[in-house]
Amino acid sequence: MRHARHCPLPRSEKISVCDAMSDDKNQLKAVPVRRRSAARLAAIQITYQSLITGQSAVDFVPQFLSHYADDVSKSFRVKDLDHDHLTNLYAGVEAGRDELDRVIGAALSDGWSIDRLARIELAVLRCGAYELTAMPHIPARAVVSEYAALSDACGCEVGFVNAVLDGLARDARIVEMQS
Repeated sequence: MRHARHCPLPRSEKISVCDAMSDDKNQLKAVPVRRRSAARLAAIQITYQSLITGQSAVDFVPQFLSHYADDVSKSFRVKDLDHDHLTNLYAGVEAGRDELDRVIGAALSDGWSIDRLARIELAVLRCGAYELTAMPHIPARAVVSEYAALSDACGCEVGFVNAVLDGLARDARIVEMQS
């Protein structure tokens, strides 16, 4: 049963405040958060393209930005994605690829290896692992949650991505994850 929303404001203010309280989760997120989410999806796509083509992510970024960035931004209802976060992600993932793969490989269950992962799963995990290991200013639980949601949009197994990133978060951010 749905509960009616009560907006105890004069009629002139009801429309804007009540509209902001709509059921659409994306409208409840602050724009900077959505801009960062858009950057995460873009970084996954850039990382995936690099995996598929063997082309350096740095070489692919200008093409991505000119052809696909607007679509990514529109899907998150933002004017533009967070370019600083995007740059930090794709550059960090590319520079730290071997270490990220080692960390991800160590977090996989017995019998699993990096080679068994689908390329899109590997792209999602590399981006998430990079944020968890190199961006301590971003809450670990937010990183895990965001990449689990993005993995669903990318067609990955959400539970798998969530479990791997949660394990990485517990290793990389011990104190934060205990609280």
